[in-house]
Amino acid sequence: MTWAPFSGATVTAVVVPAGVGLAAVLAWLITDISPGDAPELPAMEREQAAPQAQLEYDLDPVSVEQGRVYYAQLCIPCHGVRGDGLGEWAYRVVPRPANLTDSRTRKRSDTQLYEIISEGLRGTAMIGWKRQLSEAQRRLLVVYVRSLSRAGSGKVQHE
Repeated sequence: MTWAPFSGATVTAVVVPAGVGLAAVLAWLITDISPGDAPELPAMEREQAAPQAQLEYDLDPVSVEQGRVYYAQLCIPCHGVRGDGLGEWAYRVVPRPANLTDSRTRKRSDTQLYEIISEGLRGTAMIGWKRQLSEAQRRLLVVYVRSLSRAGSGKVQHE
């Protein structure tokens, strides 16, 4: 005879939020107090004042596809399949993940996107990936994120 003080649904309802909370706290700790803290990014006002080259990296189809593979493995849970910030984990973190298809992402330079992917963003669940991904892999993620932002604007370029 087995003892079951809770039904399976009740245990799942308790364990999942506790796991999500632990994951959020760990992500914050890793991002906020680990050596090599993320540098402060410039304010959006300064970003808009300086002209920026938006295509520092090539948007060739091979690079986009390679970046999509890394995006699928690492980014979909929060940013969603379409990059709209509506992944399955999106409602569990505050602030919500960025919508990678909106104008705010289009206004960021590729260098800024690379820094965000590499270093993370302080005060969010976005962790830095520089310890897990090579420079080339992070650049491919920038290429894919750029393709998402272009798709969101309706300005997809076919080469």
